[in-house]
Amino acid sequence: MSCGLAEVPLDPSDPTGRMITISFLVMEGSDPGFDTPVAVLQGGPGGASSDMAGWFPQREFTQVFIDQRGTGFGPVVFDCSELDELSIDLLAKPSDRALDRELKAYEDCASRFARTSALSFTNTASLAADVEAVMAGLEHDRWVVYGVSYGTTIGLELLRRSASGLVGAVLDGVYPPDLDVDKAIAFSADRSIGAIDSACAADPGCSTLIDGVSATLDRLIGELDADPIRVAAQDGVPETLLDGQRLAVFTFLMLYGDTEATYIPWMLAGLDRRDDAVARWAARVGSLIESSSASATDEGTYFAVQCHDRAPFTTGPPDSMSEFASVIASPPTSEVCDPWGIVGSAPAEQGSPVESAIPALLLAGGFDPITPADYARSAAEHLANSVVVEQPGRGHGIWYGSDCIGDIVLAFVSDPGRALDTSCAAQPASIDWSGP
Repeated sequence: MSCGLAEVPLDPSDPTGRMITISFLVMEGSDPGFDTPVAVLQGGPGGASSDMAGWFPQREFTQVFIDQRGTGFGPVVFDCSELDELSIDLLAKPSDRALDRELKAYEDCASRFARTSALSFTNTASLAADVEAVMAGLEHDRWVVYGVSYGTTIGLELLRRSASGLVGAVLDGVYPPDLDVDKAIAFSADRSIGAIDSACAADPGCSTLIDGVSATLDRLIGELDADPIRVAAQDGVPETLLDGQRLAVFTFLMLYGDTEATYIPWMLAGLDRRDDAVARWAARVGSLIESSSASATDEGTYFAVQCHDRAPFTTGPPDSMSEFASVIASPPTSEVCDPWGIVGSAPAEQGSPVESAIPALLLAGGFDPITPADYARSAAEHLANSVVVEQPGRGHGIWYGSDCIGDIVLAFVSDPGRALDTSCAAQPASIDWSGP
């Protein structure tokens, strides 16, 4: 692997104006004869693609991990350190009070970045231009883009603009630009827990463990908000007030992972009988996932993109939601974006579906809580040469950790125009519902 910095135009429409420095990492392919590299894009927004190189394996083709502005190891970092200093302490407080302090920390961060003009140019269109510039600077005249989660939004923008040298796109956990994100997250949260519910009900071992995953979760949210479980700090477990809202957040984050998602019925059943050991496990694992998720995101980049690109096209959460979805969809995007002063500046095209004839492979996991297969199929309707692959029993981002999906991606990158054999993906992932 080799690391590098690239200077790209701050405003892509003004290539002779001010520049901004971004970081990237190159992992050489194992096959010297494989001449199509892949630009690898992390999600977020605000995730550093270079972080993924620590757990992505070497592949036959070269992988170029290109960091979003304000992330990675370059000189420009848009991290909200104000929140990092609070994260552990907030776990011991009621969720509503913790959220108030979290929003105040974001306001303080927004004030600190108020004079940072680079944030005004940190949006999907600029990030796509950065990717195109780095691949051109590395003299790749033929390449494929791989994006996961929000990285697929950048990938779709590259398709929209028919980026120079781009011959294909692998979009893993598709997050289309035309989503109303407030309504979408309520829908995807309920869909995901519903998928767990259905899979559990169909398995004798799981269905005897719990009588309805969705119903139990909604009931526990109400019960624990009224009478929370306080988990004492011990053996690496931070002091945690496990109320209903915090349980909803922990459950939502667990849905991202293939293994963690299968522990949800066991966890809910244990909490339903007020098992202290299960409560300690939930506090330990939930806090670890929450803190790792927060540390992997540079929040300035996140809000710059969301508030510029998404907020203008949101209409607030749906009127009717489950207890679970109502926690996950709160607060609405407009509320958290107010302090950043970026709302309403995206052009109408930014919130429209992407039309392209460039070959695209769209991937989805059956349990994915944020980018369900519905979004991949919706995006594919506008992509003339696209294939959608959904793998049951998987979470968010399914390329990594699957030989089946790995072989499909390899075949696509080798020849994006070829007919793909995707039959192996129809086999559901093996699920052990017994718990950790």
